[in-house]
Amino acid sequence: MGLVVKALKIEIFLLSMIVLIGLAVRSRRSLFSSTQQLLFSMLGYTSAAYILFDMIWVLLDGVDGTLGIAVNWISNAVSFSLFAIVCLIWFIYSETVQGSRLLASRYRVVLVASPTVLVVVLAFTSYWTHALFYIDSQGVYSRGSAYMIQPIVSYCYVIHTSLHAFVQSRRVESLQTKTIYRTLAFFAIPALVGGTFQVVYSLPGLCVGIMISILLLYIVFQEQLISTDPLTGLNNRNRFETYILSLFSNVDQAKDVYLLVMDADGFKQINDRYGHVEGDHALQVISAALKEVCSASGSFIARYGGDEFVVLQKAIAEQDILHLCAAINDELARAEVPYLLRMSIGYARVGDGVDTWQDLLRAADAELYRVKREKKKAGVQIR
Repeated sequence: MGLVVKALKIEIFLLSMIVLIGLAVRSRRSLFSSTQQLLFSMLGYTSAAYILFDMIWVLLDGVDGTLGIAVNWISNAVSFSLFAIVCLIWFIYSETVQGSRLLASRYRVVLVASPTVLVVVLAFTSYWTHALFYIDSQGVYSRGSAYMIQPIVSYCYVIHTSLHAFVQSRRVESLQTKTIYRTLAFFAIPALVGGTFQVVYSLPGLCVGIMISILLLYIVFQEQLISTDPLTGLNNRNRFETYILSLFSNVDQAKDVYLLVMDADGFKQINDRYGHVEGDHALQVISAALKEVCSASGSFIARYGGDEFVVLQKAIAEQDILHLCAAINDELARAEVPYLLRMSIGYARVGDGVDTWQDLLRAADAELYRVKREKKKAGVQIR
């Protein structure tokens, strides 16, 4: 029976390692910034290494003899160190995603990493000090007098960044960002549940919990990528249609909502004169201006297609929307580009015969073309 249980544990360890390594490899090709890619892949590889040495400990615990005791001691020292390092990498990754100032300088990074360095030193000196653990003459592992330093250091990293992400999720208006922050906030729950399961039933639940946590995080970021326009970083058309459909599923949510539909004046001329690379840059400048002006008020911003953008904004008075339209073009006027960037903007409000999201889109689109006709009559280049 003991061999069957040990074989089951090994299978769980190996499965968790394979999944984590697979996610680490895939993340290098698909997650957002290069820094986040690197940190996420490091998290996967380091977690897999931790599980490997934890598995070695399970196999060798209670095996006597000089070689068995030596390997048992080394596997525990490495395992203790790697768990703290995994939590540190997770902390740095999570804070990086949140844009934390805590890691703004090398000095701060060194300060944040110093508790982990302490754990590593204690782990590898435990052979002489028995601080974190010791292996007796029968090859049996036992906790040392300073054992609690390791979990305290490790869990402090996780708790701090989880609370930070939770607070951030309550502050931001963007549903996309809110989803990411909530995932970061609750990242550790599967690992905590798995660890509890491991304590109660003596099965490797922690490694399964770590695997599930990282897998869920990977899935959430993949979903975000599917909903993100790769050029501008804004929501794409698919995400816009999903969002507006959910908005209209609740009448109260859709109340006082305006839809702004806009495109760039003379965008074809920018492409023809300066080339498509500069045209792409112009779209990025527009998206940055929209984020700068609209994000603070909780707007939903998306690139609808080509040089066409949409914004969903709640406003009590139409005057607020007129101010928003003016602010967008004022922000674009300050852009450092060798051409004039200006948007034609049409808008419509939910209500007054606009009862579905399709009606809202049609009404805003009709207003956009009215604005463009007026500009054309005035001699403004709109194509």
